[in-house]
Amino acid sequence: MTKKRKFFIVSTVLTILSTIFFNHLYASDFLVDTAKNMIDSNGIKLSDMHQNQAFFDLAAILPFHDQYLIWDTVNVHPYNYDLTKMTDTAVLVLRDAGECAFVAPIAGVMTSGYGYRKGARYRYVARKGRSGRKYYRPYFAGYASQHHYGVDLALHYGDSVCAAFDGVVRISQFNPGGYGNCVVIRHYNGLETLYGHLSSRNVVSGQVIKAGELIGLGGSTGHSTGPHLHFETRYKGLAIDPTKIIDFKLKNNDGSYSYYLKMDTLEISAKNIGYLQNSPTYARRNYKYNTPTYAYASGGYVTVRNGDNLSVIAHRYGSTITRICQLNGVTRDSMIRPGQKLRVK
Repeated sequence: MTKKRKFFIVSTVLTILSTIFFNHLYASDFLVDTAKNMIDSNGIKLSDMHQNQAFFDLAAILPFHDQYLIWDTVNVHPYNYDLTKMTDTAVLVLRDAGECAFVAPIAGVMTSGYGYRKGARYRYVARKGRSGRKYYRPYFAGYASQHHYGVDLALHYGDSVCAAFDGVVRISQFNPGGYGNCVVIRHYNGLETLYGHLSSRNVVSGQVIKAGELIGLGGSTGHSTGPHLHFETRYKGLAIDPTKIIDFKLKNNDGSYSYYLKMDTLEISAKNIGYLQNSPTYARRNYKYNTPTYAYASGGYVTVRNGDNLSVIAHRYGSTITRICQLNGVTRDSMIRPGQKLRVK
């Protein structure tokens, strides 16, 4: 059978499947896995089929599939993009009044931040028990300085862990590399978030999830010294310091913590990648980008100028549209006029 004949068969089958399962909850995972199996067995590369209509259907199902071009339900970090060579700026709408929402995954204090730290290292070896069931046994491999690609949030064993944004579950499995029971979600805003060390998982790959929905229970599986949630934010494989996006320091009267987004939109470019990754080298070489400079708001109030809108004001004074709306009792669609006083902080 010629390659063109194989391509025609695979394309036809995928088109039929995409028509039948397009509105099914797990259509994305089913179609991609089917596509991978058929492509591997027929020797056809994914890049050869990207222009096929079936993959345009997949792009409509999977969040940001036209940018990622990969949907891997096995490997936590399957991407190999060099974002330092980006020529354009990616603008991610983290939250808006319509589709995008944000909910704190857990209301616990941040116990360990993003960056380098010294800690124990383990290697995991697959073993089989007497029943024949495979399990992973950790072996201590000494202490070393290693990069922590997320933040650790305190919790009690069995606490509910929720999705931070709306999206589709890409991975829900035990990870022998140290994450333990982990869930990876690709969101409609373009980010991917990872939740590690869970005691149990309540979602499966391909499941559509809403912000605030239960995805698992807190635990201490994998490389962990006690119950906590390991939380990562990434874009196309690039680890972003979650504290650049989320404020983890707002403490409530009952001792819990309320997290909120520091911005409504996130801009990612080759120029600010080092800042988002909290890179010491970047901070030394690009100090003028390391700390954003915002205009001063006397007493927390500002006067609207000609041509201003809520987005411009939020960006100028280091606030967010949602925060300004809450402080002034307005909505995103409210009209503002020059000379009007608005509270921004």
